[in-house]
Amino acid sequence: MTDSLAVVHCEGWDPVERKIVGLLPVAVARQRDRAGEQYAFCLVEIESRRVVRVGEIAWAAGFARLWFVDAEGRREQVVEYRVLDGRLFRLNSHVWTYASPEQPEFDDSAAHSSKSHQPSGWTEFVSEPQGKRGGAFYHQSAVDVAELFSEVPRLPDWATFAEVPPGIALVLEDPAEESAEPPWRPSTPLAADGAEAAFVPGRRWRVSDREVVTEVAHAGTVRMPSGQVIAAEPSFLNEDLKPFTVSVPPGDYRVELGLIRFEDDPAHVRVTAAKLVVSAEPVATWEPALEAGLDPRLLGHDEYYGFGVDAGTGCFLDAAAREAFERVLDWENDEAALLDDITGAHAVEVPDPGSGATLVAYASGWGDGSYPTWIGRTASGEVACFVSDMLILRHCEPVAEEMMS
Repeated sequence: MTDSLAVVHCEGWDPVERKIVGLLPVAVARQRDRAGEQYAFCLVEIESRRVVRVGEIAWAAGFARLWFVDAEGRREQVVEYRVLDGRLFRLNSHVWTYASPEQPEFDDSAAHSSKSHQPSGWTEFVSEPQGKRGGAFYHQSAVDVAELFSEVPRLPDWATFAEVPPGIALVLEDPAEESAEPPWRPSTPLAADGAEAAFVPGRRWRVSDREVVTEVAHAGTVRMPSGQVIAAEPSFLNEDLKPFTVSVPPGDYRVELGLIRFEDDPAHVRVTAAKLVVSAEPVATWEPALEAGLDPRLLGHDEYYGFGVDAGTGCFLDAAAREAFERVLDWENDEAALLDDITGAHAVEVPDPGSGATLVAYASGWGDGSYPTWIGRTASGEVACFVSDMLILRHCEPVAEEMMS
């Protein structure tokens, strides 16, 4: 690195063409910075015009990311940040070590290491000396929280954020504006795409060259003494499950299943989503259902908080009855045998004679995995439903109406 670097504001760095795209005048970049709108900057060696750093900024999303670029134009290191309570938090970092100048960017055989952090200071380190083709080593430890937080940088003071070595000056360039689409977007958690479509019967989708059609079925009624909602696998009720932070009034709530039926094999049915219906009003907005202590700002791109499934079933129940259902569904009890009957569209409603609560269990999509739950709210902000998403429809292709005729 030379004794000075040019600061060029732009839409971003094109990793395929390996060049800056969408030059921005300083005034435009500053306006976006103040408004929280997305933009980027590159640090460039003045004589060679080689890009050595790329910063991606979107303050309204609480997001910032810094890339380090090597002499071949490959990204070799990245640090991702979130804005938490007005300060910049170092969420995670990745380093790739390339064996030769010809090795492709992010090649599976490139050595890779990463660190992920929690605001408490808890850190996980992962090392893959042979890249994705070899084994991985894991280590967890606590670091000084002060090392993870810093002040939010503001244009044009990028030296500290961009980890510029001492003694190197930054020279602000002010180019004419060039129109271009940004080649990046902020990391955002998984959205509730498909949650509503799962409960619209008669729609056709394509799954791996096979067509399916959506159906909706009644699964049972959850009787909730406290209104504290839990979504979980029934066999995990012996764990310290927590209810969602959003509750509903005590009462009875029906559960609907969103299904897909394979047209070339009508007996083949899969559950795409399970809905705890709270209100008949339409959903205007969706949000993740969260347990206490979970912060969606700490999630990476398309990540989510979900409940684990290891026996192919999910359920809704009231948190006040969890311990009771743990006893009811003990493998020695007759009620536990009900869970063996769950398949396809067939769900079961399990009662607890002591509390009067009921639990509704259903087959979980393709089977085991981790599944998010969404809260649907009405236009007035009231809770309309909880939907546990089996993540099937987001991987399906809708079949256009003209193709169906």
